Amino acid sequence: MPSTPQSSRFVTGIGINTGKIAGRLHFFHSEQPPKPAKVHRHPREERCRLELALRETASRLKLLRERTLAELSEELAEIFEIHAMVLEDEDFTEALFEALTANTTAEDAVISATDRFAARFRSMDDPYLSARANDIADLREQLLEQLAGAEKPAVAEPQESYILVAPDLTPSQTVTLDKSRILGFVTFGGTPSSHTAILARAMGIPALVGVGELPASMDGCFALLDAAEGRLTLSPDAETLRAFEQSRREENELAREHDRYLRSLINKPAVTRSGHRMLIYANVGDSGEAAAACAGGADGVGLLRTELLYLTMDHAPTEEELYVSYRKTVEAMNGKRIVFRTLDAGADKQIPYLNLPREENPALGFRAVRLCLAREELFKEQLRAILRASAYGTVSLMIPMIVSVEEVRNCRRLLEECKAELQKEGKAFDNGMEFGIMIETPAAAVMCRELAEEVNFFSIGTNDLTQYTLAADRQNPYLASLCERNREPVLRLIEESARAIHGRGGWIGICGEMAADLRLTQRFADMRIDELSVSVPYLLGVREKVIECK
Repeated sequence: MPSTPQSSRFVTGIGINTGKIAGRLHFFHSEQPPKPAKVHRHPREERCRLELALRETASRLKLLRERTLAELSEELAEIFEIHAMVLEDEDFTEALFEALTANTTAEDAVISATDRFAARFRSMDDPYLSARANDIADLREQLLEQLAGAEKPAVAEPQESYILVAPDLTPSQTVTLDKSRILGFVTFGGTPSSHTAILARAMGIPALVGVGELPASMDGCFALLDAAEGRLTLSPDAETLRAFEQSRREENELAREHDRYLRSLINKPAVTRSGHRMLIYANVGDSGEAAAACAGGADGVGLLRTELLYLTMDHAPTEEELYVSYRKTVEAMNGKRIVFRTLDAGADKQIPYLNLPREENPALGFRAVRLCLAREELFKEQLRAILRASAYGTVSLMIPMIVSVEEVRNCRRLLEECKAELQKEGKAFDNGMEFGIMIETPAAAVMCRELAEEVNFFSIGTNDLTQYTLAADRQNPYLASLCERNREPVLRLIEESARAIHGRGGWIGICGEMAADLRLTQRFADMRIDELSVSVPYLLGVREKVIECK
């Protein structure tokens, strides 16, 4: 149990990030939509109100996702995709309409149905599924907001910087807060995988979750937050404050020195002490991130997530729309290599206008290359746009979710068709553009020698490769320790893939989370991995680690 402020003047919790900050606590109070007056409408009218609220909430979720993707992180943005999927779930919508009886309002139906759904999740033993009750609660508030017919009033925030304190924060609350004045977060509940923790990591600020409830009388209290120690000191005395400030100054100076050193590495090749060169690439979603990657010292882009354009539009983008976006991204790289991952839709990336089938197990279903080969015209639009963009820089193409040689050959067939069409139309492209595949499935890893004969390079998607190898849902934090303890099978598949592609004179990169895990960098250097592709904030840290490797 966390300590109480009365007994020791500090509380403890789970620290997110590191760092020390001092400031006044501000208790966040969620503003509830106004309680509607009981109006006796015809049941058909109530149904229309509910249908409209569902549509408006879906539109708002799309806007929140786009804003989050632009301002914060893909990880946090994915939460709004999950919310949108819940809104489209037949069980959820049926429960809403079934609750809409002759004597109830649309508001009554929303509250009744979402309370039942939230209670069902909350009762589950699995922590990940149990935490989904908070997502249902967030959706309930958004639906009630739409039914109220007005935006929720802005939450009053202090004019000065502050430490935000809350029971927990819903995703929609985190996005709408003015984050420029938030020094750190403290939540009564939550876990390292909660939305607040994800937000803190995206913002790079310290946070403390799971501290237990703080009395409202602490609102405005001056406090010291030490994320590394997992401690919040309340109303510190002069001696405690002096020691804290001295420690913070020392830590900040060390951090500044290290930052200066990292910046000195921006244009330095990442070469191990034994002489092995590793390219440090970036994972990006658009031209803005590509430009940031260049400025941050990326040697290139190892993963361009092309599905982001599809996710942010309300229609399938045309070849011309894709080409304009891709050309802009290629030009932002100033000649450095950029690897386009072809459309990876399906599973956790549902795109409404594609009308994908509802599946019991979407992660193992109709997604990525399977979708593209089934809808050749959609795929060829993208291939033609990538080929045309290749005339303006160094472009490589890679196909996700491969399991067989046949899939690779079918993709190549379509690529050659696109080349022939463009050549006939007199449109420029790089005929020598490298062609590669992602090793994300055990099937691809087992078949790596045969696949290496078909392609120029492999890129290892360690997130999915881990998920499928260990039969462990990578979105489930309950299984995080299982994935952490059982990396060896995945590493052996990577090593075998490296041998296979090197034996054919190709190159191999890693673009999943393992690429940024500094505990594995030496192992990857020993495998002679050619390239590591990571999120922009990790570029220099990984470069530093490679230089330190044997």
